[in-house]
Amino acid sequence: ARHLECHGFTGQISAAILDSQQSTRVIAADEEGTVWVFNVKNKRECRVELQFPRGATLPPLDLASTRGFAIGVEQSSPGKAVSVLALNMSQVTKNRPGSNTRLPDTPPPPPENSIVWRRTRPAMRAWSLLKRAKEGDLLAFLAEDGREIEIMELLMTASAPPPADNFSNFKMPVIAVAVVLVLGYQYMKQKGKGGLGGGGGARKFDDGSDFAAMLR
Repeated sequence: ARHLECHGFTGQISAAILDSQQSTRVIAADEEGTVWVFNVKNKRECRVELQFPRGATLPPLDLASTRGFAIGVEQSSPGKAVSVLALNMSQVTKNRPGSNTRLPDTPPPPPENSIVWRRTRPAMRAWSLLKRAKEGDLLAFLAEDGREIEIMELLMTASAPPPADNFSNFKMPVIAVAVVLVLGYQYMKQKGKGGLGGGGGARKFDDGSDFAAMLR
């Protein structure tokens, strides 16, 4: 284990998971139930990428990660109803591993719609999330008495940003040059036909000398 100091964070972490889409991103909940998103680079540098609004989620909070969202389960005490919720992760700063992008000194403001949905469920003993590649992820809940298991499918889609196009600034100049070349080729082609034509048909040259004389 290694202790890291994260700039901009104070408190105690009660639950932490890795982001399912980026291994250098950690989603954690503190002892007050507030959800934080950290970027841990090279296992040495740690900065806050996002802090969700205080009071939006309540302790104790258990977490799981799915594409574009964080799933949380609030369970105040055994034998009482729990709340299952989904947190919007789309506004988290997107820093690809290995990129030279420097994280800001201050985290961005929390997203306006932090909680996508929230559902109240009967008391339970345990829960788990199963990730699936081509279908929605599954949530499984074990009843408090251990006799029932309920499975739910997450029908949520995350909007992924388009990949960065490093050549976008060169597209218009390249297209303009291509258009000029095509127009120039067509012009020279038509001019060549007009110079060589006439007299009811194309004129043929037996050797280069006749062609040179024609050009003069």
